[in-house]
Amino acid sequence: MINIKAEFFQGTQGKLFRLIRRPKHVQAHVLYLSPLFEQANQTRHMFTRSALNIYTQGLESIIFDHYGTGDSEGELTQASLTLWQQDIIAQLNEIKERSALPIILSISLSAALLLTHEILALTDGMILVQAEFNGKRFVQQFKRLALAAQLNKPAVKDPLFHNDELAIAGYVMKSQLLSQLSEQKIEKLSTIKQACCWFEWQATKSDLSPARAKLYQRFKEVLASENSPCHFYAIEDVKYWQSTEFEIAKQYLLDELHGLTTLLPAINGGTIGSITGSSSGVNKC
Repeated sequence: MINIKAEFFQGTQGKLFRLIRRPKHVQAHVLYLSPLFEQANQTRHMFTRSALNIYTQGLESIIFDHYGTGDSEGELTQASLTLWQQDIIAQLNEIKERSALPIILSISLSAALLLTHEILALTDGMILVQAEFNGKRFVQQFKRLALAAQLNKPAVKDPLFHNDELAIAGYVMKSQLLSQLSEQKIEKLSTIKQACCWFEWQATKSDLSPARAKLYQRFKEVLASENSPCHFYAIEDVKYWQSTEFEIAKQYLLDELHGLTTLLPAINGGTIGSITGSSSGVNKC
């Protein structure tokens, strides 16, 4: 039986809804950072499957809703990038107060835009799933999708802006939030060298698009080193965050477990249990 606890964690401005799955013998903690806006809805089912997956290997998982989203308190119009970052830091400090075990961040898609020097300093490793570090590009794509959706609806006056608020794809937020997100880029992160696993939905490194290849190379320069390696996984599986129905990326789940077996020893000599299945394609940076 899975030991699961639903709770409200006191964040910086309000309570955050969290689901914690804690095995009997915890070997490490994994904090899942949800991506932003509709991406959160598109990835939540995979977070659940991943959390169940790593539970069998002795890893505690924490999945939470950002302030103003999901079942957490507040409204999106009250949220800011700084507030979300402070909430992440508060949870990392809470874990450190009760445990000396490694802390790993699971970062999918636009959740990478939430990272700061202080957040990285409080963690020991990262799982990066098709991570997006270019805030300007993310915001542009977000607005473009929203404008495309408006084409099939009756015309409205100035559909995106109202005073200092934005209404995009059904999400109402302060314009400052998107401005803050658009300013995020990997160069703003300091060179904290961490062990990591990078999962990319491409056949091989050589098949990466120019933009993704440039991002991956810059990431290695900023956040990876020989002593804290980054393992690259080429994933050939369903892009679940783009599917109109809930799809399960089964090969990714196997590769994620394989990645953790390399990640924990790289952190501090920790180990996790044996797993079934094999890696579809992994290379060290």
